[in-house]
Amino acid sequence: MDSAQPGNMNDAWNQLFTGVARANVVLDAMQHVEFPTKPGIIAELRVLRAIYYFNLMDLFGGVPIVCPETTNPICHGIAIETREKNTRAEVFNFIEAELIAARPDLKVSWTADMNGRITQGAVDALLASLYLNAQVFTGTVSTTGLTKGPARWADANAAADRILNSGNYTLATDANTGCTQGPGCGWRSNFRADNGNSKENILTVKYLNQPGLGLHFVMESLHYNQYSGGSTPWNGFSTLAETYRAFDPADQRRQIFLIGPQVNQVTGLPVTDRAGNPLVFDSTIANDAVAQENIGVRIVKWPVDPNHLDQENGNDYALFRLAEIYLIKAEALNEISAANGPAAIALVNTVRARVFSPPKPIPVPATQQGVRDAILQERLFELTDEAKRRQDLIRMDQYISRAWQFKAAAALTQPYRVLMPIPDIQLGTNPKLVQNAGY
Repeated sequence: MDSAQPGNMNDAWNQLFTGVARANVVLDAMQHVEFPTKPGIIAELRVLRAIYYFNLMDLFGGVPIVCPETTNPICHGIAIETREKNTRAEVFNFIEAELIAARPDLKVSWTADMNGRITQGAVDALLASLYLNAQVFTGTVSTTGLTKGPARWADANAAADRILNSGNYTLATDANTGCTQGPGCGWRSNFRADNGNSKENILTVKYLNQPGLGLHFVMESLHYNQYSGGSTPWNGFSTLAETYRAFDPADQRRQIFLIGPQVNQVTGLPVTDRAGNPLVFDSTIANDAVAQENIGVRIVKWPVDPNHLDQENGNDYALFRLAEIYLIKAEALNEISAANGPAAIALVNTVRARVFSPPKPIPVPATQQGVRDAILQERLFELTDEAKRRQDLIRMDQYISRAWQFKAAAALTQPYRVLMPIPDIQLGTNPKLVQNAGY
């Protein structure tokens, strides 16, 4: 790990457990009051807590389960004390049970003024993803690698079907969104500042163009001179050239990348670098330690909010969209039986149909592995910059074995890195914690 990573890991641990703690405090208080909407509020809190634990389990594996409910035998109160880790499988089972228990008390949908609150569809999306990764999440990690747990493909398929058959969600296309900004604007509507209206988004993190409440993604990637509004972008994150080049030039999803001559993303006017030369982004990153300021393809999947306040943009961040549910179902079907390959690829092509004009469906591969590879690639195209790639590569046994630019050769022989290390500061604070294997 480089010097920045331990701090990042500790921030993740603290922020996620802060979310758990906040949910627990309210859930504890709710045990002592009665009001008409109490079941729904409790259900939403349980789902939120499950989301935090989902991310803790994904990153760190087994972690302490903390909960105040007196009716749950795994809960032992929320007093501040040192606690041992529950196993990763126990955390998985806790998350699954919480989501299933909460679902009946949740609304199918909310009115526009309550947009973003938890629904039954959000629970089904979480369950579909949980089951899709069940072999990883219920497995064990040692210095020699991941031993997988039982598969839950049929459960992933069933959860996906509940969403697909609900009639509550629709893939955003140019036709059904009324877009007038050229091909692909229907798909892009899922990420714009008005994406709270998207019928494709199932579960989102809400942001507002108000002080301290905005989405800052554009600030992290744009060049210093590409934004107007008070704050200066970082000229920070870029994508790997191999990721950018994997996209078909005809794929309208490629529009998320900035490459070549650049403009200010607020005014649309051409911009220069700090030396006064026209700003032209180059995809080739020869050396990330000494890269020039124009090096690297930038991602603007969540574009600038026209009504942004300084750096605060009002775009909601999608945790789950309907397109991913199609891809989850495709993967589950293929894993259930190789005979489902044609049905799986048909679902993939449903997702592709709206981003190619004319359509460019992929043919059905000859083998189950070929279908698996096609789904993994389509997930790259559809879900880039949506925090799914690490999970996908681990699930499909490519996270360690697959090489890419700037991935150290040693990482190809360190299979325990499918989990992150528990931060040293947490180990020092809680001596009952045990470090993950290999670290």
